[in-house]
Parts: sequence; structure tokens; C-alpha cells
Amino acid sequence: MQLKKIETAINRYKAFLKSGSQHREVFPWESQQIFQAHWNIDAPDFAAMYDAALQNSHTRRWWSGDNFAPKKRMLQFIHLNEDFVRTMFRELFNESKPIANRISKFQFGCDILLQDFKEANPTSIENNHDHQENHLISLYLAFRYPSEYAVYFYPEFANLMKTIGSTKIPAPYEMERFFKITNTLTTFLYKDEELLQLHQKNIQSDQLYQLPSKLLVTDFYRFIGSEDE
Repeated sequence: MQLKKIETAINRYKAFLKSGSQHREVFPWESQQIFQAHWNIDAPDFAAMYDAALQNSHTRRWWSGDNFAPKKRMLQFIHLNEDFVRTMFRELFNESKPIANRISKFQFGCDILLQDFKEANPTSIENNHDHQENHLISLYLAFRYPSEYAVYFYPEFANLMKTIGSTKIPAPYEMERFFKITNTLTTFLYKDEELLQLHQKNIQSDQLYQLPSKLLVTDFYRFIGSEDE
């Protein structure tokens, strides 16, 4: 990564924020607020809690879309084996263990549950749990620990890395490197007082999460990465 190119990208992002563009997505901060208000690993009705934690008044496209239904699939898994899924999330959110191990173990648990689901529903054509590509797992982590994790969108992230002069772009499965790089980028973003003021101005709503959040670096790299496709 090259410092001058990072600074140029940040200035482009600030110009975008200054423009008051209606294209900026603020719905993630609403989802993060909702998740923070509803998530309870010990909830008696885990399925109802999970469903309530993943909601948004504008869109659900981060967890539901064409040929993409990870929330639906997880609810099916919860109804199939609630205790197993509860343990999966408990271990995913255990910050005392290495992140790469937690992610791979969560994905392995989803693989097991998908097989169990297919055995219990032999006429089902479902062959995908939509958690193997890391987006949803990063979303769970980002919503549970807002100041620690960014949300993962690989194409935009890879484009951002090219834009800022990186010669070693992480592979799609290298989540630990992704989190380390977004931590570094967050440091640059939070040093820019003008950027923070512009950002706060854009999320002034009781419905949006107000505390420090790596949704800011997610928004930054997705904007630059989309612009530079």
C-alpha cells in the first residue's frame, strides 16, 4: 500500500460525502443498530431472536437476494438443531480464539447442518448454505463487534487494494489479512477529522448506529472499489 494513493482515495471519498450523494448507503448502520438491540445468544427462542436481529426497514439484500438466501437457510438450521447453531455462534464470537479458526469451524458447522437438512428433507434441492464465501460471517462479526470488524465484499476490496498500490492482494479466503488491512485503513480514516465530521453528519438518526464502527471503512473501500472497477 502506498501512502499517497491512500490519501488520494480518502480525498475522493470525502468529496463523495461532501456531495450529499443520495447513492450513499446508510442502511447498514440501521441494521447494525437493530442487531445490537436484539442479539442475545441465550434467548429462549433463538430463531425469533436471530430473525429480529437481521432486519432493516429499507433493504435486506445483504442477507437475501436472487439465488442467495443465507438468513433463510440459517433459520432452517436453527429449527433443525437450535442448540448446535447456538454453539456455533457462541464459538464464532469467542474473541479469545484465532479468527481464522473460528470462521472455518463455523463454515464446517454449516456444512454439517446442510447435510442434516437434506437428509431430513430428501425432496429439497438445496445444495448451498451461502456461508462459505465469508460475506455473511463477516457481517455477523461486524454487527456483533462494530469497532473490530469490517464487512467483506471481495471484488470491491480487491479493486481498492489495486487502487492504493498494493502488490500483494489477499486471496478471497484470506479473511485474517482482510481484517488486518481494514484495521490499518480505519486508522487512516479516523485520523481525518473532516471525514469524520462529514460521516457523522450523514448518519444523524436515532435509527442508525452512532458509536465507532468499521462500517465506515466498509463504505470507504466499497465506494473506491466500485468506482475503480
